[in-house]
Amino acid sequence: MNILLVEDNLADLFIIQEAIDELNVAYRLETATNGEMALKKIREISQRNNVGLFDLILLDLNIPNPDGRLILKFLKSDLRFSNIPVVILTTSSDLKDIKYAYQNHANAFVTKPYDIENFSEYIKNISLYFRKLT
Repeated sequence: MNILLVEDNLADLFIIQEAIDELNVAYRLETATNGEMALKKIREISQRNNVGLFDLILLDLNIPNPDGRLILKFLKSDLRFSNIPVVILTTSSDLKDIKYAYQNHANAFVTKPYDIENFSEYIKNISLYFRKLT
C-alpha cells in the first residue's frame, strides 16, 4: 500500500506513522509538510507513468502553500488522480470545511481528536479500510 501523508504538524505526523506501523502491513509512506511538496510528489509519479501511484492520501486541510483545499480540488479534478481515495484529517469541525471536502469528492472527513489514543485508532481504522479496497 502506497500512502501519501500531507501534514505540517510534526507531532501528528509521528502519531500517524506510528499508528500505521502498528498495523503490521506492508506499506510505503511518503510525507509532505506543505502543499508544494505534496504536488511535487504527485507530479513526479505522473511523470513515471503512475508507477508507485498512491493508494491513499491522508490530507490536512490547514497546510501551507497551497492549503489542503486546493490540493483536494486539484486531485479530484485531474483524471490521473481522481480515483485515489483522499481522507481529510484536520482539527477543523467547521461545517463549511466539511461541505467543501465532500463537494470536492473527499472520501472521508476526520476531525483530529485531541486524545492521542483515539487519533491513533482512527488512523488504523482508516488505513485498514482503504487497504481492503486496493
